[in-house]
Amino acid sequence: MGTEFRLTGKHVLAMLISFFLVILVVNMVFLNFALKTFPGEKEEKSYRQGLNYNDRLAMRAEQASLGWTATIEQALLSDNRVELMITIANSDGAPISGLDITGVFSRPASAVQDRNVSFTEAENGRYVASLPATGGVWNLEGKAVNNRDEEFDFASRLILQ
Repeated sequence: MGTEFRLTGKHVLAMLISFFLVILVVNMVFLNFALKTFPGEKEEKSYRQGLNYNDRLAMRAEQASLGWTATIEQALLSDNRVELMITIANSDGAPISGLDITGVFSRPASAVQDRNVSFTEAENGRYVASLPATGGVWNLEGKAVNNRDEEFDFASRLILQ
């Protein structure tokens, strides 16, 4: 017969080190994949924005006093383009005309496909925009400004199919 195998301290040490090396390599591979697919925070300068949080709350209170609402009337996807129609209404529910509306159409988790959007008034209080997009989840963040420089920020999540 052959020689009998005897487990020594060197063998146990080698197995222990090998085990932790395998764990370390697997963790490094997963970390690399995670950072490539989602690099971290989407919002730039989030710390500075946090410092100005009270200013943001005051702006929201001022905006709430306007009583305006934004409604997405239509979001049609065809031929890799989305047609958006929104209505901005006052506190009485009447559409507001003459607004300058701009915004950003973006994916929730990545800024790679962000698109600037500018709306034009189609009819009294209804504003339209057309831009390239594919199906899936999108965020629309916009700002409407009237001729008295009153600002109204709005945001909505859309699921395009």
